[in-house]
Amino acid sequence: MKYKFWGVRGSIPTPGPETVGYGGNTSCGELTLDDGSMIIFDMGSGIRVLGNDLMKRGKKPVEAIILLSHTHWDHIQGFPFFVPAFIPGNKILICGCEEVDIKLETIIKDQMKSAYFPVELSDMPAAIGFKRLYEGRFKISGARVDTMYLNHPGFTLAYRVEYNGKSVVYASDNEPYPIQASDATEMAGMKYQGKDNHRIIEFSKNCDLLIHDCQYTPEQYKTKVGWGHSPYDYVAEIAWKANVKRLAVHHHDPSHDDAFVDGIVNNVKNLLREKGARAEAFGAREGLEIEL
Repeated sequence: MKYKFWGVRGSIPTPGPETVGYGGNTSCGELTLDDGSMIIFDMGSGIRVLGNDLMKRGKKPVEAIILLSHTHWDHIQGFPFFVPAFIPGNKILICGCEEVDIKLETIIKDQMKSAYFPVELSDMPAAIGFKRLYEGRFKISGARVDTMYLNHPGFTLAYRVEYNGKSVVYASDNEPYPIQASDATEMAGMKYQGKDNHRIIEFSKNCDLLIHDCQYTPEQYKTKVGWGHSPYDYVAEIAWKANVKRLAVHHHDPSHDDAFVDGIVNNVKNLLREKGARAEAFGAREGLEIEL
């Protein structure tokens, strides 16, 4: 397998010279299986660039399975600009959570209503389908996919894909659970001992690549509890306790320039080194491709 980052920013696209190093497009990643099958994670503005690249590759038809972490705007806003959706014969399946009172298809369709965008979903010639997901397990082209709910406003899923002895976990938009009286024993020695924090550790156990939201410093997080994003010390604890091989620091804050993200990545590396963790940490950046 190989994973390529097409969008690594959180909240809103942030183009400009200050963010060119890591990139300003919002979340999108491409996982290619050994048989050539493609799984796309999220449809932030990075999917526009991915779509253009798919057209250059010339493979016809394009068949894409898209796994959404959730349907907040920065994770779906790129789909109206995804060129393969405008090509007859292409097949696209969009999978993800639904809200209590609104279907997944309706969410995607509504952002393309004429009041917001000149082309409606029904005008796209490709065959576009939708599938509601919950916590569970399913198969994609021989790969095993597990899902787990994350701690983020609205319904949000993490994905673990295992294929030919390799594994990748995509956990965009997640924050620590607050401390409860019944702290899990798995959290011994950790700062973030809230109930259910052990779940993402178990979910990520021994994976080859963990891609995790790492939007804030610990100081910034103090004023942003409940916003659904992680401080870097929490992410380092997950990578340490889960014994992951590689950690991608992901979902960079729109206010953080390249130098600030460098600082977060270095702090994560230092924390992992202090713990004696095996994880190799790096900052997710547009265009970076990881062989698994």
